[in-house]
Amino acid sequence: MVRQFPPLVERISRALCQANGNPTDTRVKGKPMWQTYRRDAQAAIDGSGIDELVHTVRSLIEEKRVSPAVRAELVEALMRFEGESESIAAVHEHQYSDFMRW
Repeated sequence: MVRQFPPLVERISRALCQANGNPTDTRVKGKPMWQTYRRDAQAAIDGSGIDELVHTVRSLIEEKRVSPAVRAELVEALMRFEGESESIAAVHEHQYSDFMRW
């Protein structure tokens, strides 16, 4: 079973919360304190240009000439990076089973 990682925006929000000396899970208006940093975290993600990198990795995952082993590593890395992403794993499993039928 693949370990589920929190989404990138949550991990950055928690890091910002801790960097500002605040406990991440203390409740503020019924929500964890780290959620007050979501806007800043999303701005950092948007400004980083990371979308282009993620797009490139997704393209490589779909590339038939990439070996199944490399594809599996890319899928795992992308899942760790993005967090919740069962669709990536499902696509990979489908492609791997197609490869094994050869």
